[in-house]
Amino acid sequence: MFSTERRGQVGIGTLIVFIAMVLVAAIAAGVLINTAGLLQAQAQQTGEETTAEVSNVIQVGEIVGTAPSSSEKIKTINLTVRLASGSDPINISKASYTVSTNGNATVVSGDPKSSNVVTKLVGKQGTVKGDSRGTNNSDDMILSEQQDLIIVQMNLDSSGLEPLEDNGELQIVAQAPAGGNTYKSVTAPRRINEGESYIL
Repeated sequence: MFSTERRGQVGIGTLIVFIAMVLVAAIAAGVLINTAGLLQAQAQQTGEETTAEVSNVIQVGEIVGTAPSSSEKIKTINLTVRLASGSDPINISKASYTVSTNGNATVVSGDPKSSNVVTKLVGKQGTVKGDSRGTNNSDDMILSEQQDLIIVQMNLDSSGLEPLEDNGELQIVAQAPAGGNTYKSVTAPRRINEGESYIL
């Protein structure tokens, strides 16, 4: 005859093993779910950053250089900037620029309050927040629509840069705060006269 006591002990042992396996499986499933969630969040963040770098770009348009009445060198430039197609709103006050003249390059802030090169921001078209931004103006200048246009005024006789001479080359890289960059290269006229402005 079979012993009922022995069969009961075997059943309890099997139950304990089964419960242990269920607990291990539950813990493993929890770890996998947490890992999958973390990877998904990282992938989403990476995707958003990559999209921003590709789409959020400052488009640099015309550049006008001006020589003062006492010099035959271009010391001030005004460049027009707007949103590239598909870009989200960009705060131009928080942009940065790499500027190179005659082989001398420097990286400058796009905020006139903290830069010796960028001296003024002026909203010229569209629904730009604020009319201008200079050393005494604290309003941010934000490009939010495709038709918005801002003029960035720069002093080339500052922060290690040199004014543009005849046939001088100017190179500018405009870097959006959380996006891509735009490269622009122009050349000064063969002859620069005092007190005149030129489209570069």
